[in-house]
Amino acid sequence: MVMAEAEARVLEAIDRLEPVYRALLQSLVRTPSPVGDEGAAQAIVAGHMRDIGLDVDFFDINPAALAADERFNPSPRSYAGRPCVVGKRKGRGGGRSLVLNAHIDTVPVDAPQTWTFPPYGGVIDAGRIYGRGAADDKAGIAECLLVAHAIREAGLSLAGDLMVASVVEDESTGNGSLAAVRRGHVGDAVVIVDGTWPERFIVSHMGQVSFQIRLPGTAGHATSAGPNPIAAVGQVASALQDYVARRNAAQTLPWGTNERPHFINLGMVRGGVWPGSVPAECVIEGQCGFPPPETCAGAKQALREVLRDLAQSPEWPLAAPASLSFVGLEMAPQVGDPRNPMVQLLVETVDRRHGAVLQESVIAGHCDLRHYTATTSAACLYGPGGGRNVHGADEYFELAHLPLVAGNLACVALKWCGVVGE
Repeated sequence: MVMAEAEARVLEAIDRLEPVYRALLQSLVRTPSPVGDEGAAQAIVAGHMRDIGLDVDFFDINPAALAADERFNPSPRSYAGRPCVVGKRKGRGGGRSLVLNAHIDTVPVDAPQTWTFPPYGGVIDAGRIYGRGAADDKAGIAECLLVAHAIREAGLSLAGDLMVASVVEDESTGNGSLAAVRRGHVGDAVVIVDGTWPERFIVSHMGQVSFQIRLPGTAGHATSAGPNPIAAVGQVASALQDYVARRNAAQTLPWGTNERPHFINLGMVRGGVWPGSVPAECVIEGQCGFPPPETCAGAKQALREVLRDLAQSPEWPLAAPASLSFVGLEMAPQVGDPRNPMVQLLVETVDRRHGAVLQESVIAGHCDLRHYTATTSAACLYGPGGGRNVHGADEYFELAHLPLVAGNLACVALKWCGVVGE
């Protein structure tokens, strides 16, 4: 069979199956899966994999088995009932293998009353599907499954193995993809279907570390106890932002298009049990982002020095210095090859099918790419397509990109893995 005929058949199958996968995406959006509670959504994914004839590996992460790996990030959450799911269509032999990876976990919903549509409603309006995880990254899950289903529906056999991995904890530790890799679910090439519009790809990202700052207080009555640790939050925030400003002012080269790449985000503050009491402590949690050549160790030391200097200043309101710990995400910057074999194949496919130029996007965020670049140089992020407001209110995904991106990925899969009888 010539490749042109194989492509025509699989693209026709994608068009025919698109309503099924629009409904699947809607079902996934309507099934909440914030980090720590992904089990119900993964059960839907695993059931669908079996329905389309994939061999399914459904497994919980074993942190003890990963602890010695330098890429492992300890997590305070239990992994019981939060499986990763990998479906495989075994190739006929003689071809190259391909992994399509996407993550089922989402960030939690903040202030649902500010959403135009319910955050777990999966409402479709004006060609967009709204809901937490719609774009990040349940559309990616749907597209990976659509590719595998369409190849089967088109009656095509691949020479190489095709794997679809639905992982947990991309948003926090990255341990889901690490567990899948350590379990042997690796390929000659990997596409992580996350983070880009249809004419973008990613091979590089900044480093990040998550941190926790504990401010000590003395619990007691509001009129007699103290000092109050909440009073120090503003000073800590100002000191951290001053540090970021200094680092960005000293940055001689931009990171991609970002001329001020260093950042610190304070994402959570908690303290106290009663309005009329002084809290025993206040806890601040956040993330620090940094470009290469900085390292995780360097970023952590810099944060220690900021808090040390702050505690030594005459304005420090507490009786003891803040304590600093690092829990969760710790990831070095990744600088990939924008001309690696998988990127080149995607560039050719997007140009041939759409007459468009696939361009590199260099991101300040983080992703699971590091786990796969340890096993293959042919790796990148691509898809799931257009959307807005990820991690915020009214997150949405452009539904027109569901068959478009899936079509590109299916054509890539046919060429990379090889079609038996071609």
